[in-house]
Amino acid sequence: EPIPLLEQLAKDQGFEVAKFPVGVKEMQNQGSQWLNVRKERPDYMIMWGWGAMNATAVKEAAKIKYPLDQFIGNWWAGAHSDLRSVGEVGKGYKAANFSGVGADFPALQDVIKHVVDKGGSQVASKDLVGDVLYNRGLFNSVLIAEGIRAAQEKTGKKVITGADLRDGFETFDLSEARLKELGLEGFTAPIKGSCKDHEGAGSVFIQQWDGKDWVKISDPIAPDTAVVRPLLEAAADQYLADKPEWQTQTCN
Repeated sequence: EPIPLLEQLAKDQGFEVAKFPVGVKEMQNQGSQWLNVRKERPDYMIMWGWGAMNATAVKEAAKIKYPLDQFIGNWWAGAHSDLRSVGEVGKGYKAANFSGVGADFPALQDVIKHVVDKGGSQVASKDLVGDVLYNRGLFNSVLIAEGIRAAQEKTGKKVITGADLRDGFETFDLSEARLKELGLEGFTAPIKGSCKDHEGAGSVFIQQWDGKDWVKISDPIAPDTAVVRPLLEAAADQYLADKPEWQTQTCN
């Protein structure tokens, strides 16, 4: 997924890209890949990981004494479930995220008070409220609810259709003021939908594992759209060229 972008940036900025693919069957046995890393000695490592691959990679990186503060995972490789089994060994490892860490938000406190403490939650333990994946699920729910809300306001209907919801997502504005109103101030970067831009924002922040928990260590980082957008549009144009029957959406 990121390889075309990295190769373009390598040309533009003058660095080299080395690739260390990990097959599904090798997710929990990456010894050979990390021997290659030790030989190549890259300045930085980016992990496009998921599942069991993540903890294994961090353990292997520590084993060869790769500097973990120069090892950065994508947002699939930065959950508590990825690093709890690693513990202190993974201290310093970084990952991208786009939703708040911890339960120190008014909305999360309301969830604990009105749902978890009253036995209405399916979460296995109260301590998991505020974990990366829990908060990401909450964030997804907020996006859906805000899309429905915008669609209802736009159409004047209580019961909306799928097309109405799409229109809602293309008009909703999760601004800083709205996030504060929801009890989620500082939880994520503002997002505003439009017909021409389904990304809405795309900002992420970097978090770092301190041996026991994730700690947010950066402000929101906006995407480099000047480089990314042309690559996306070229890929979309190629997709349409290969599938001329594909129906596209037009924006007024």
